[in-house]
Amino acid sequence: MKIAITGGAGFVGSQLARAYLDAGHDVFVIDSLATGSRQTIDPRARFYQIDVRDSALRQLLQGERPDIVSHHAAQQHEPGTAEHALTDADVHVRGLINVLDSCVSASVTHFVFASSGNSMYEPVDSDQLPLNEEHKLYPRSAHDISKVAGEWYVRYYSQQYGLTHTIVRYADIYGEGNSPRARHPLSYFIQMLMQRQRSIIYGTGNELRDHIFIDDIIRAHLLMIKNFTRTENITMHLSSGHGYSLNKLYHMAAAALESDIEPIYLGGPYLKASSVILDNTRARHILGWQPQVSLSEGVRMAVGRLLPGKEMQPQRLTPQPAPVRLRAATTLTRA
Repeated sequence: MKIAITGGAGFVGSQLARAYLDAGHDVFVIDSLATGSRQTIDPRARFYQIDVRDSALRQLLQGERPDIVSHHAAQQHEPGTAEHALTDADVHVRGLINVLDSCVSASVTHFVFASSGNSMYEPVDSDQLPLNEEHKLYPRSAHDISKVAGEWYVRYYSQQYGLTHTIVRYADIYGEGNSPRARHPLSYFIQMLMQRQRSIIYGTGNELRDHIFIDDIIRAHLLMIKNFTRTENITMHLSSGHGYSLNKLYHMAAAALESDIEPIYLGGPYLKASSVILDNTRARHILGWQPQVSLSEGVRMAVGRLLPGKEMQPQRLTPQPAPVRLRAATTLTRA
């Protein structure tokens, strides 16, 4: 099967490309390298340096004729910088429409859209968690607003042109490699602890979020491409189905690195944080999938990936209580 991955030089996209190649698929990567790195792209994949907003994308897809396009291109902001609504919309909406138009012209069979997850939903009381895919959306950032709009454009193209799709809403994905652009809070905590610096946690750090290890995300995508007929035109969570606080993540990272450094707590952001856990029942039933990496094992593996050569043994982690689960435009270049 021939698979195109937009944003294939990023964290998730590059891991997907490698896994698809290992499974024997024909893979090519499309990325502007605005935030991704050329070094992360598997050399077995064909690489085209092109922005998803570029009109040359249509010619590229018509020439390659992929069976599947997995859309992971996204506008990324450097940690600590303000988001830019216009740029987000330009990439996530105008860029997406260009990709969808190009897919239709190239007779692409199936389209996978990577959406947001934890930050997409209307806040609820803890007794209403976990949230399923039908829960009311309430995006509170320019990034998430443009992602919600993107979901509706994907559905529109399915209705108008017969381009089947799968929309995946991710929990917060961790397990990043050593990169200055690592974004997950666990990566930040590990890097700060290794530098003997104090991490900053905004607010109390007690809000629950759903976190999932990258390997579990990749396994779900591999199952998805085995039988796309079961995932046609649906939206589903890829999540752990459990909630952990920033305080829990920090103390597990500190225990793994045998550090007694305490974090600094500062006043929270303007938008009040809330607890979110994503129900993954739909993905379990449709894909026959379930997360396999526990948080304690994930922390150990995350340390190893961020700090190559540092072997972490599972028994060095302090015992952890059970997780909380509540109720229910560039020029086209081929390299």
